[in-house]
Amino acid sequence: MGQEQTNRRLEELRERFKKEPLVRLLKAGLRDLNTRQAHVYVPANKELLIVDGIVQGGVITAVADFAGVYVAMAQFPEGHTPCSNINIHFLKQIKEGEDIYAIATVVHMSRSSVLVEVSVSNSYELAAQATMLFVKPRTEPKT
Repeated sequence: MGQEQTNRRLEELRERFKKEPLVRLLKAGLRDLNTRQAHVYVPANKELLIVDGIVQGGVITAVADFAGVYVAMAQFPEGHTPCSNINIHFLKQIKEGEDIYAIATVVHMSRSSVLVEVSVSNSYELAAQATMLFVKPRTEPKT
């Protein structure tokens, strides 16, 4: 993609992010998006906690997925890149009041997929590490 096309795609993805129903439910923000990284932020409010006052693991996975899919989609001029595999290691609990930060980085692209690593942290230390494999978008033939 040329720089102008890349800039258009990134703006399109930023607008798409704002319209995601789960993004609105989580009160997520897209702090940064470029062709190398995506930074997603979610406040750890009471609605995201399990009984013990910690953020539920599925929420952490969802935040990692948002960061991962948006940096993967930034590689292409159009289309959605579905996740075909996610592997996440939970290293530390995130508690109420500690916000969730996910930083996704593209580490490899092949003819058919994009490999992304995502680091999820609270305000000050690593809480989870994920690797995600995204399928390159299939473009429909224009008729």
